Amino acid sequence: MRLCSTTRQHCSTRWRRWAYATVQHDAPALFDTVAAKATRQVGRLNSLDVAQVVWSFAEARRSASRRVLPTQCGPMRLCSPALFDALAGRFASLRKQWTPKVCSDVAWGYATLRHAAPELYATIAEFAATRMGRFSAPGLAALLWGVGKVGQEAAPLLDGAAPLLAASVGALSNVQLQQVAEAYVMAGREATELFAAITVE
Repeated sequence: MRLCSTTRQHCSTRWRRWAYATVQHDAPALFDTVAAKATRQVGRLNSLDVAQVVWSFAEARRSASRRVLPTQCGPMRLCSPALFDALAGRFASLRKQWTPKVCSDVAWGYATLRHAAPELYATIAEFAATRMGRFSAPGLAALLWGVGKVGQEAAPLLDGAAPLLAASVGALSNVQLQQVAEAYVMAGREATELFAAITVE
């Protein structure tokens, strides 16, 4: 099984991994295999590949965490330090390929996995702060929650995003609105207009 996005086999694996994570179906053998292969083949992945691996493992872990203690990784190999350290380094090296979507997915994923990657978060926050208008409202909400969850200092990003999100609260689900509020509370940033819009919504 290759993980390079240029192969048909990788595409099959990518969608299988995404499908199992999305339907919240435990597939230990699949995720164990992906973790082992991805650690060895990380140098072949592009930014989208990295984001999809991180998102899939994070979604699977989120599902597993409903059945185990929050401090546990669950029944699958969802907290592999070697894998996620390698993926963080690879993603950082591919900045020219970054899009708002992959940045949101990676930020949300690492926070959900509770895997520390401070340098990566600092770079993502810097990238996003100058491109906020290109993020969808849900994508921006996921990014801010991820940044806030790991305690990353990102005042310019949070302050700049507040008016954009205040004007887009109708595009956010209740869960996403809660995540936005949590992001500002965790960071200790004031966002009066945004919180007023969330309250009205």
